[in-house]
Amino acid sequence: MRALLVLCLVAAPAIAGTHVVQRGETLEHVAKVYGCSTEALLKANNLNNTLVRAGTVVRVPACTVRARARVRAKADARAGARADAGADASPEAKAEAALAVIDGTAVVKTARAADIVEPDAPDDGPSESIGRPWAGKLMNGDVLPRGEGYQIRRPKRAYGATHVVGHLRRVIAEVRALYPDLHTLAIGDLSAQGGGKIGDHHSHQSGLDVDIGFYFHATPEGYPDRFAPADADLDLQATWALVTAFVRTAPLDTGVQLIFLDYEVQKRLYEFARRRGTPEDDLAAIFQYPRGQDTLVGIVRHWPHHADHLHVRFKPDR
Repeated sequence: MRALLVLCLVAAPAIAGTHVVQRGETLEHVAKVYGCSTEALLKANNLNNTLVRAGTVVRVPACTVRARARVRAKADARAGARADAGADASPEAKAEAALAVIDGTAVVKTARAADIVEPDAPDDGPSESIGRPWAGKLMNGDVLPRGEGYQIRRPKRAYGATHVVGHLRRVIAEVRALYPDLHTLAIGDLSAQGGGKIGDHHSHQSGLDVDIGFYFHATPEGYPDRFAPADADLDLQATWALVTAFVRTAPLDTGVQLIFLDYEVQKRLYEFARRRGTPEDDLAAIFQYPRGQDTLVGIVRHWPHHADHLHVRFKPDR
């Protein structure tokens, strides 16, 4: 098994996924986020310098996912992952290894939050969210570009504050590094180019909100052109990874503020995470469930008509 891991670094490495470099990131930052060595990342991309342009798509070696899973499994025996999961492991073992990265100690107050880089302002000046999400506008917003692993349903409504677009792209890349075979994710509305009121929404006016579909075991009919409800085919593992990737930004000044989600879907994710051994303190910090859908607690809270997508709201960049 150790020989196989050495080959990941010496031979041309298998690729687990990709990451879009954000402003202010170096390959050292990216390596820390994905739990791999800087040398492995340089070799996978035929580079000799950790400084790369923002927007560059870098390849993340597949062996980094296994290494990262082993580190977390040693730190928290409750994760139940196989520490030696290799390329020839069963799908069940690979799923266990990926979940070991997500579950366990301090999902909310994780030290990894320090490795998540606050997106820098663009060269043409910072974006500005004015007013409130339900009564505001957006100045100098960034458009979410097309990218691997997600589909933008309405490009004219794909404008957000700089930090919102940056976090969104990084989160999707992180989840796809854990689960390279995931289907395309549906991205709903952010804001219009200048913000302000748009049809079908009371909020989404200041570039701080984004609607995001779920992951499924089999791609639902019509998805990702439209959202699909969280039926029995909901991929709880991958959707839990998506939620926790957003939650890990919460300690940042520009991180997530709230996630709106139907209470019954919350229940399914909560129970899944609890079975996985996620600490009770983390569950209480993340979920409103089971304290009632009218209680003002947790990052993930109930809102009507959110049984087919996540509504993620970020803090304004002050």
